[in-house]
Amino acid sequence: MSKHNANPQDYGWTYQGSNQQSRVDFYERDGVKMDYYPTTGTTKTSMDHPTQGNTQMFRRNLDEGEFRQVLDNPRQHTDVGYQTKQSGGYQRGLDRGHQ
Repeated sequence: MSKHNANPQDYGWTYQGSNQQSRVDFYERDGVKMDYYPTTGTTKTSMDHPTQGNTQMFRRNLDEGEFRQVLDNPRQHTDVGYQTKQSGGYQRGLDRGHQ
């Protein structure tokens, strides 16, 4: 059962497959990859950031509006996530308006 009503494909995301054991669906749009965990409302977007290089943004427990914002603009900052960089590690709180 999905926590959200919005369908990523309605926002131009292409379904790439899923892992039923991990309960994750994979999507891609314009070079951005998204892992979506429908039962928890968590997304992970992976992209090439213009100044930070390859990054991953995790957002947990998104409400319907926040999820739709991420689907519309995966660079959207929701104040409910954290970011990792390809070089390793993570930095909490970077999902706060730093596009």
